[in-house]
Amino acid sequence: MKNKLKEPFPFGDFLKKLRARKGVSLKKVEEETGISNAYLSQLETGERRRLPKPDRLKALANYYNVSIQQLLEKAGYYEEEDIQETKEQKIEKAFLHVLSDQSFKYGTRLKGKYDLDAKRFIVEMYEKLTKKRLMD
Repeated sequence: MKNKLKEPFPFGDFLKKLRARKGVSLKKVEEETGISNAYLSQLETGERRRLPKPDRLKALANYYNVSIQQLLEKAGYYEEEDIQETKEQKIEKAFLHVLSDQSFKYGTRLKGKYDLDAKRFIVEMYEKLTKKRLMD
């Protein structure tokens, strides 16, 4: 019997990386999003290749602190170059990255609402301290 090679499933790989970065189990994701851990496991492994409905993508985006556009892109709904991000969206995306970076533990964790200028400042400080570029 021949061994079938699975085609890569970038969306599943992306979801698995997001979960690993957050350091949570499939059960925890289920508790927080209402999406069954069996379904999430099938997506991550590529067993289920039919993409989630937009409401599920939105729940996952909110839980993993990524933009819905990023999940839609990884799910194959459109290509990255199909959508031009505004400056505000780039700042928001970078700010969400700063909030979700578990390795960045200087000071207290950020809480509350910030205007766009404050978010940009926080992202710039993060970039300076970590030497990571989040915005072009």
